Amino acid sequence: MKHLRDQGISIGGSGQKRKLKNIGYYHGYKGFRFVGDSSKRLPIDDFDQIASLHAMDMQIKTLFYPHIMTIETALKNYTLEAVLSHAKSEDFDDIYRSCLTAYRGYRPGTDDYKKSWANRLRLRQTVDGLISREQDKKPFFKHFRDQGRAIPIWAIFEAMTLGEFGNFYACLDRPIKSSIVADLGMPSQFDSEALLLSIIFSLKDLRNAIAHNAIVSDVRFKTGGISKNVGKLLKNETGIDSVNFSDITDYVILVVYLLGLLRIPKTDRKRLISGYEGILLRYKKELPRDIYGSIVRTETQNKLKLLKKYVTKS
Repeated sequence: MKHLRDQGISIGGSGQKRKLKNIGYYHGYKGFRFVGDSSKRLPIDDFDQIASLHAMDMQIKTLFYPHIMTIETALKNYTLEAVLSHAKSEDFDDIYRSCLTAYRGYRPGTDDYKKSWANRLRLRQTVDGLISREQDKKPFFKHFRDQGRAIPIWAIFEAMTLGEFGNFYACLDRPIKSSIVADLGMPSQFDSEALLLSIIFSLKDLRNAIAHNAIVSDVRFKTGGISKNVGKLLKNETGIDSVNFSDITDYVILVVYLLGLLRIPKTDRKRLISGYEGILLRYKKELPRDIYGSIVRTETQNKLKLLKKYVTKS
């Protein structure tokens, strides 16, 4: 508390002391003193502003979580169905030989060919490591191991992180990827096979931030760039321009779009949008304009208006 006061932030009393202890020093000050990176310092002068930023971030994570889980589970199941249909086997070794052959789509000897081949080898190591890591934690792993049977692909998928699943999808032969995006109903005029991979990794970053209670409201969780073509896809599908994932609203748009592909009812998708709007409305009232405006872009309301229109028509 003394350090915060030395930084020009008003804080005092047993109530704020307890709140700071509950939030933690990182979330209570270090995490919310800037937006995106440390060069973009927020003009915070009162601990109540920090508490509001923290509460806003927590509510956004709570809103996202069940929808991210729904999408992750569904994408794994769509992929699993396509793989089993192609391989005619649930044994990973059979699938490795017949399905995880993306490298064949490149000319031998090229950098892309070598990179894809190396990714395939790493995937083999990842799956072996996953089985070793989970063999005593997952009852179904132990069941198959103790019976001397190969662990089936569906069990491996159950234990895969979203990032590991993304690497699995990346290694699939293109016709299998095509059957997945066709099943989802993604548009054929885009390279939807490649876009789905970019989407999976963008969701992986958001999911990990939520799971580890990292800050999400300023999208600092992004570990890499997201293909500009994802924004073009969303503009084509929803009519919303300037989706570049520089703010959390764009992730709301992506999640709503994916839930639509999964045929999640309109009422559920609208509830996600209205829930997000409610969070923004509350903290627009609580936070000073310059702090709120540093996190929530001026075009947010128009994007959400168009998103609701898209859901209504879809």
